[in-house]
Amino acid sequence: MKKLNRDHVIYTMSGQHAPVLTIKDGETVTVHTYDCFRDRLVPEDSSFDSLRFDELNPATGPIFVDGAEPGDTLKAEILKISLADMGVTEIDPDFGCLARLVKAPAFKRLPVEDGKIRFSSRLSLYQKPMIGVIGVAPADGEIPTDTPDTHGGNMDCTQIGEGASVYFPVCAKGALLSLGDLHACMGDGEIGGCGVEIAGEVTLKLTVIPGCRKPYPVVVTDSQVMAVASCKTVDQAWEKAVEYLHDYMVTETELTSDEAIMLQSIAADLSICQTVNPNKTVRMSIPLKYLEAYGYRQK
Repeated sequence: MKKLNRDHVIYTMSGQHAPVLTIKDGETVTVHTYDCFRDRLVPEDSSFDSLRFDELNPATGPIFVDGAEPGDTLKAEILKISLADMGVTEIDPDFGCLARLVKAPAFKRLPVEDGKIRFSSRLSLYQKPMIGVIGVAPADGEIPTDTPDTHGGNMDCTQIGEGASVYFPVCAKGALLSLGDLHACMGDGEIGGCGVEIAGEVTLKLTVIPGCRKPYPVVVTDSQVMAVASCKTVDQAWEKAVEYLHDYMVTETELTSDEAIMLQSIAADLSICQTVNPNKTVRMSIPLKYLEAYGYRQK
């Protein structure tokens, strides 16, 4: 199994980036990542003066997958997420849904031990490791790693954890996948601007699915299928997420359009992934077993 260390970081996703690792179709790789602050708030003597705002949301990569061509789909199976033993979270008067209530920047260093995150002497939270930034090169230009779009990127979807598979549209030769911005846990919406930001390692298997490209990311877990949309506003994002899931249901199962709409209305859920990035992200999820009843088979 190949490994990619976190010295190879990028701050945009682009088809113009030279790959730092090449793997075979179907190969497994372990990727080491910084946290979203490039670990600058982790040391005990750190402060907000330690931050460099040109180094936010570093992603490790890009990885070139042999055989991936524009028009294909890249499947990323998240096999394992291993976290560092210290995370951080922060709030800022210039960022987040409740920024107006924040008087001055503040942050907490949050130890992680035995599967729990120590928020204070009174409270520990169970960890739920997830990947905030994961995506491929977009079709045109370059997109900052803090910005989600149809290529993936900073979707901050809490469902992208161990056992999930994420499907990306391949727009550049080799796909050029990168990832970073791990969280020990995060609430849907990420309303303060941060989860428990943490460094770590992700082991994933990358497989090329020839053709059948969807122009949007899809996440599949052991119980749910979800379409993910990122747009300038939450309203635009939920409308796209609804359309994307409908398209996926109709093209990947034996459901008619009318049946898919009915099933979405009675059985699918809209959830806000994040509200703080340059584009906002919404997912629409439906139980996997309902699609399997109509012939769905995961690729």
